[in-house]
Amino acid sequence: MKVGIVFGTFAPMHLGHMDVVDIAKTEMDKVVVVCCGHEGDRGYPMYPLEKRLELAQKQFADEEKVFTAILPDTDPKIKEHWDQQQIWNYWVDRMLLMLFQKELISAKDEIVFYTSEGDYTDLLTSTPQNIKVRKCERVRPISGTMIRENGEEYMDQMAPSFREYYKKSY
Repeated sequence: MKVGIVFGTFAPMHLGHMDVVDIAKTEMDKVVVVCCGHEGDRGYPMYPLEKRLELAQKQFADEEKVFTAILPDTDPKIKEHWDQQQIWNYWVDRMLLMLFQKELISAKDEIVFYTSEGDYTDLLTSTPQNIKVRKCERVRPISGTMIRENGEEYMDQMAPSFREYYKKSY
């Protein structure tokens, strides 16, 4: 089976992220959207990690080939001791193990990580796991930072489930 992995903090998930998921859906048999982060990351307090997972699950509830998962950053202090590539090597190991344990991937699957970030592409392809990466061009150039700084202006750029939560909460 061909499995695409789309990962991010999704704080909030926006239409640029949806572009990447849509590309993965056309190319893969299954797509796993992984919400990553830790308490106090850039998603807090507006979008705690567990809320991001809940909203992602809601966003893809009607999608037969899209699954969601959460990968908490168990030790954000490793950044004080490891270089960027060591952190990504460790993170990829943890992600693949978690996805295998949740039976979202198997040892026989062809796995491709999907991203629109060039620096992520370089870091992923440099891991010892020989990760395949598909760098995608977003149709809609929006960022979580833009939305966090001015949610009202960019509300229409949020993924629908995240927009609904934002409207109710802020």
